[in-house]
Amino acid sequence: MLLYLVRHAAVTFRPDRPSAHWHLSPEGRAAAESLAEEPYWPQLAVVYTSPEPKAGATAQRIAAPHGLAVRIEHDLREVARPYVGDGYEGLAQRYLAGEALDDWEPRTEALARVRACIESIVARGEDAAAVSHGLALTLYLGDLLELDADASCALWRSTRFPDVAIVEPQARRVEKAFGA
Repeated sequence: MLLYLVRHAAVTFRPDRPSAHWHLSPEGRAAAESLAEEPYWPQLAVVYTSPEPKAGATAQRIAAPHGLAVRIEHDLREVARPYVGDGYEGLAQRYLAGEALDDWEPRTEALARVRACIESIVARGEDAAAVSHGLALTLYLGDLLELDADASCALWRSTRFPDVAIVEPQARRVEKAFGA
């Protein structure tokens, strides 16, 4: 069984709104439509997505041309955190390294949530895609591959908007890495 982990396409930043309510930018919509042309999708049974608009819009653009069902999985949502603007990259790296940050969802709780959700998808036994977010997917892959903090941070930094990693979760093997 293969699992296609998809980071959503680029967004329009709206500091006046929580990031969970951001939508794809025009460039993000175009990139998601290009991603839908990749050869992976016709073999899938379903596309699961975070409930966040940016992930849902990415999932719809992948699924629609191939007639795939899209199912919302609440636990694929991004790590809960405040908007921090220019300091985000440093905070995200500290978070991935295990530091507890004020007003951020505890790392262990976020990982447990995302892991349980993806394990539930895998247990269904169908090749599927899971459209989610940079930190959430990095937590999952870092755990699956037993990456240390430095490797997890490097993985997060290498992940594009949008991007796809293909994994064989039961064998704990990456067939195609983010950024490849």
